[in-house]
Amino acid sequence: MWNHAITVAAAGATVYAGWQNRWISDDGLIAVRTVRQLLEGDGPVFNAGERVEANTSTAWTYLVALVSWVSRGDVAYVSVLLGLACTAGAVAFAVAGTALLRGGSRPLLPAGVLVVLALPPFWDFATSGLETGLVFLWTGASWWLLVRAAAGGPALPLVVVLGLAPLVRPELALVYPVFFGALLVLRWPGRRAAARWLALSLALPVAYQIFRMGYYGLLVPNTALAKEAGESRWARGLLYAGDTIWTYQLIGPLLAVIPLSLWVCRTRRDLVVSAAPLVAGILMLLYVLRVGGDFMHGRMMLPVLLLLLLPAMVLPLHLVTALACATVALWAVPCAMALRVPYGQAVGPDGISDERGFYVRWTGDPHPVTADPYVRAAADPLRAQDATGLHVPGRQPVPLRADRPARLAVAGDVLGTLGASFPLDVLVVDRLGLANPLGSHMAPACGRRVGHEKPLPDEYVFADHMDPGTPLTDERLRAEVGRIRGQLATAPFRDLLQAARAPMTPGRFWDNLIGAPARTALRFPTVNAPCPP
Repeated sequence: MWNHAITVAAAGATVYAGWQNRWISDDGLIAVRTVRQLLEGDGPVFNAGERVEANTSTAWTYLVALVSWVSRGDVAYVSVLLGLACTAGAVAFAVAGTALLRGGSRPLLPAGVLVVLALPPFWDFATSGLETGLVFLWTGASWWLLVRAAAGGPALPLVVVLGLAPLVRPELALVYPVFFGALLVLRWPGRRAAARWLALSLALPVAYQIFRMGYYGLLVPNTALAKEAGESRWARGLLYAGDTIWTYQLIGPLLAVIPLSLWVCRTRRDLVVSAAPLVAGILMLLYVLRVGGDFMHGRMMLPVLLLLLLPAMVLPLHLVTALACATVALWAVPCAMALRVPYGQAVGPDGISDERGFYVRWTGDPHPVTADPYVRAAADPLRAQDATGLHVPGRQPVPLRADRPARLAVAGDVLGTLGASFPLDVLVVDRLGLANPLGSHMAPACGRRVGHEKPLPDEYVFADHMDPGTPLTDERLRAEVGRIRGQLATAPFRDLLQAARAPMTPGRFWDNLIGAPARTALRFPTVNAPCPP
């Protein structure tokens, strides 16, 4: 009963801490608008008539859409509650899986789970409206299923769940081969059966990849292009990882429990199972370091820490493990109560932000769980139903092109809030590239925060969306817009925009499919000076 109580208490503590810090982020509102478009019948897009995959997690988009459709609830609030449920389920699966692995009748001690529960970023991203909770759930469920399969339980559920990895979050494809390989080592079924397992596991992600290429015309989500996920930024990555590790003094508790997760292994099976999440966690950490981390404090480090701590969630009672758990407990109290980033409720000097604190301060709401606090804080005067034309901040409104499927187009940088401020039939032009079929292909600008490195110049917005017959009094602007219009009329740019905006037909789907590699690789230089090597 003690061992079961640890699982229940850990899940309960997760629900309590997550609820006390409930919120939805501006990026979460991006997913909310996509879900609303999907439920309205416009497809999985951010703007009606423009096929752009603005959400990184395919599984999260459709899961939120399904629950919102069944419940008929506010999509933003549904995503908050769903994230909390996923996070609590993840902790329950993680602890239950490790308890099953350790087996026996000896009482278990909460070790790694204390590290997870004591981290303030874990409380923040238990909700947030982002797919982080689903990432946690997939990780915890995969771990529990792997332990069960290693103990002689069914293998097919694990095979199917593992296949969802790239749909939950693309970088989870790094975890997939490690867990799948551990399954094959522990339960080798023969070549033919292994091939069937592989085919079953990959069927859904391969099918979706074909859909992505044909529907969106790209190999990856548009967010991967906007954030240049293929680039190497090791220095930034080290800075980002250190921002989490040093803020919460994590070296001590990690060294106290992770080595013990291997030391307590009694059999080869235990060792193989315990090593799988450790190897996967190291691979995920290398990925975070390579891409430069994120602009949200702690967000991308949390899945790494969860993986590394899975085999140490609970440890069998022993003098050594008791001392380790006591050490973790002594760290957990000050961590939960006092350790915080020095740039609370703001963007730090390195471009990393206390994301929840920032938006709590900006909205003036301690728990902004719907779009309303964001819309009120933005106080955009263009919410009037009779507004028309193209509106770019700091510029005079101009007529919109006749071939745009909207009466009103509004450009801006805070995409989630902007999308929530206007009806679904208004074209929201993202100047940072996440939902922009053109801006995501711009080369990164220098000196910008991670994830905000593609500020599309106003000249491109005018050239792409303004009525060609509009007179411009600014000679420099008129000349630059004319030059860019000529650039957009060339073959690669014309194909890029048609892939997103031309009516979807079988021929369009095929052209998008075969042209996806070249389209994904297309980049055009910024108007700024080139970045130093």
